[in-house]
This record gives sequence, structure tokens and C-alpha cells, in this order.
Amino acid sequence: MKNGRSTLKVAIVTGAGQGIGKAIACRLARDGFAVALVDINEDALDDVKREIENLGAQGLALRADLSQLEGIQQVIARAAEWGQLTVLVNNAGRVSITPFLEITEQEWDAIMSLNLKTVFFATQFAARHMQAGARVVNLSSISGRSGRSDQAHYAAAKCAVISLTQSAALSFASQGITVNAVCPGVVDTPMTNSIHEKRAHALGITPEESLARMVAKIPLGRLEKTDDVAGVVSFLCSPDAAYITGQSLNVCGGMEMN
Repeated sequence: MKNGRSTLKVAIVTGAGQGIGKAIACRLARDGFAVALVDINEDALDDVKREIENLGAQGLALRADLSQLEGIQQVIARAAEWGQLTVLVNNAGRVSITPFLEITEQEWDAIMSLNLKTVFFATQFAARHMQAGARVVNLSSISGRSGRSDQAHYAAAKCAVISLTQSAALSFASQGITVNAVCPGVVDTPMTNSIHEKRAHALGITPEESLARMVAKIPLGRLEKTDDVAGVVSFLCSPDAAYITGQSLNVCGGMEMN
């Protein structure tokens, strides 16, 4: 057995190079996990790895194109070799703002590939390496709770992630592996900024005005922080969440209440 493998608790976080993924990776590092960081941006991975090591934790940077099954298999296998694969956080994803009638087949396939297909196969591959007590956490979205006129494909994929979470929870319950999802709202990330740049252009307003209109719909009255999401993921990976599985938890300041 490789040195440290028997005691090293490994958490894989996909899309760990920035935004929510980075916040989750750093939080799990503070929780005592060795974190396998997965992203297509190698420079960003190296920066997050250094940040995790500065926290006193171990990090492993794994560059991969997760739209390809071979890439998914390779990172799962490498992380499982590093230690005991205990947590998988399926965070990697992309968003596109496009009116319903303008969505192309290529754009549909790109959204479905990373936001849904990758989640399924990463979970399938990881579960083969997991033991009782392991956790899978999928990042869905409040967009998966209701329709979206300018992101029908993204909303459909995120809705499907909720269903997939339930199916995986049923599939792996007998092995003692829990599977849950988190549905963030309007989070202060580069992705959110990109969304409101495109919406602002369509509406003839500034990105700041577009974002302000959205924040005005949040009952708690503020933009969501990446740490708000990371804290919930941390809970779902903790002993306190051992009896929770198949659930999709809205973390959105009250924008969705279902």
C-alpha cells in the first residue's frame, strides 16, 4: 500500500479553478480532506493548489477535459490511487444565455455534456472506488427548479441533475454512500457576471442594472457568496449529514422555496 493511502481522505472537486469550485475545495481542505483539484485551466489549478497547501492541507492538481469520458476516468483513477476516495463534488459546468428559438444542436450538446453527462459518469466511476460513509455532492441550480426562457438547455440539464441525484442515492444506499445536490442562486462569480453582461445587452441596460434587478428578487437581500455554497457542501460531507441522501437543497437566499 502506498504511503499515506490508508489514512488520506481524498475529496475530488471538479471545476475547482475558480468560483464556487475553488471555495468548496478550500473549505474541504480546512475540513481535513486532501483535495484533488480538477479543471481544464492548469494555471488556475496551480494557484488553488498553492492556496490549499498554505492552509496546511494536501492538494493534487489534475488538468482534464471532463467532456471526454477518458478524461473523467483518468482523474477518478488518479485520485483513488492517491488515497481513500471519500468525497466527490461534481461542480464543473457551463452556462449559456440564448433565447429558446436560437439554441443550436451544438450548444445544446455542449451544455448537456458538461452539466449532465459528466456528472453521471464521474459518479459512476467514483462509486466503484468508494466505501461506506463516502459522499457525492452534485451542483445543480435554482435554474433546475423552474423554466428559463433564455437558458432552456441549462435549466433542463440542472433539473436532470436533481433527478440523477435521486437515482444515484437509491443505487448506492446499500453501500452506505450518500448522494445529494446543492442548488445555488445568484452567486458572486465570473459566471454570474457573464450572464448579466449578456442579459444587459439584450435589454439595453448595464450589467450592473441587470444584476441589481435579480438581487432585488432575493428575500435575504444580498448577492450569494461562494462561501455560502461551500458551507453547505461541507455540511453534506460531514458526519452530521450521514442520514441525508437523495436531497436537493436550495441555497439561494429564499429565491426558491420548493
